[in-house]
Parts: sequence; C-alpha cells; structure tokens
Amino acid sequence: MRLHAFTLIELLVVIVIIAILAAIVIPATKHLINRARVASAQNDALQLKNAIGSYFVEYRRYPTRLKGPEDANAPILSDHALMDILLGSAAETAPDGMNPRRHFGFNAKNARPTGDGRYRGGVHFEADGGGTFWDPWGNHYRVLMDLDADNRIPAPSFVSGTHFLPQAVAIWSAGKDGEDDSSTDNVITW
Repeated sequence: MRLHAFTLIELLVVIVIIAILAAIVIPATKHLINRARVASAQNDALQLKNAIGSYFVEYRRYPTRLKGPEDANAPILSDHALMDILLGSAAETAPDGMNPRRHFGFNAKNARPTGDGRYRGGVHFEADGGGTFWDPWGNHYRVLMDLDADNRIPAPSFVSGTHFLPQAVAIWSAGKDGEDDSSTDNVITW
C-alpha cells in the first residue's frame, strides 16, 4: 500500500508562491487602507465645515470665543473649545453659553481609543454632551474661520503662493505624519 504525500520540493514551491503573493498583496492593501483614511478624513472635515456653516446661519457668528483678526491666524483645533459648542455640551446650551438654542448641526461616529489618551476616526463624547473630534490618524482637525468678516482667511503655513484663502472656513487634517508643515499628506477642504 502506497501513501500519497507531498514531497519536500512541492511544499517549498507552495511556500514560495504564497510568499510572492503576500509580497504583492500587502503593499497594495496598505495603499488602499491609506486611501480609505484620506477619504474618511475629507468627508469628516467637510461635515465639520458644514456644521460650522449651519451654526453661523443660526447665530450669525462662528462657534468660537475668539473675537477678531488678531485671533484668526492660528488654527483652532477640533477639541473641547470648538466641539462642545457644536455638540451642545451642558455648559454651552445654558442661557449664557454659545449654543443656548441647542442647535445641533453635527453628527459623527464614535472615535476609537488609541491607548495613549488620544482617539481615532470620530468624536469622543463626554458625559456632559460635549466631546472632541479626531481624524483617522489620531489628531485633531485644524480650523480657520473668517472672524473679521472680510471673506478671506490667512493661508496655513503649508500653502505656498498666497497669504490668504478666499474662504469663510477652512478645515484640514495634518495627515498621517501629524505635521502641518509637510503638506504632502495633509487633507484639505479647499
């Protein structure tokens, strides 16, 4: 009686073929995952831009305690200062808050914790109704608003060729590297 089994050479050939296929598929998969994160960041940034526009229509001011052009040069982060207003935290929906009419123009999925006190890909909601908004790489979005009503905002440091953008609101993610100045991976809304 003869046993049917693979020879050592046949097993080695199969292992080499699997290794070659893995070498082809893994980089392609990483590229697709990064493209999905970029698309998600763009969608989230545009949703945040729409929520800020909706807030402006409701209150005729932007959702910030900053007042004028001297405050407009540095980007606002999508942390508690901005998101508590848009999400309607208890403090911001009080009569003396920035959202007393309880205008909710923002809705996003729950963010996932990264394990280092940061989150990824959505809103980290707090018990008081506020929260923080995170991009797919675990960074806050950056927001510039036309606080002096001149229909332009200062261009971020990574934008070359102009000092101003003809926008009322500009939002971007610093991308995978988390650095604004290296614009190769920044995700922008203009």
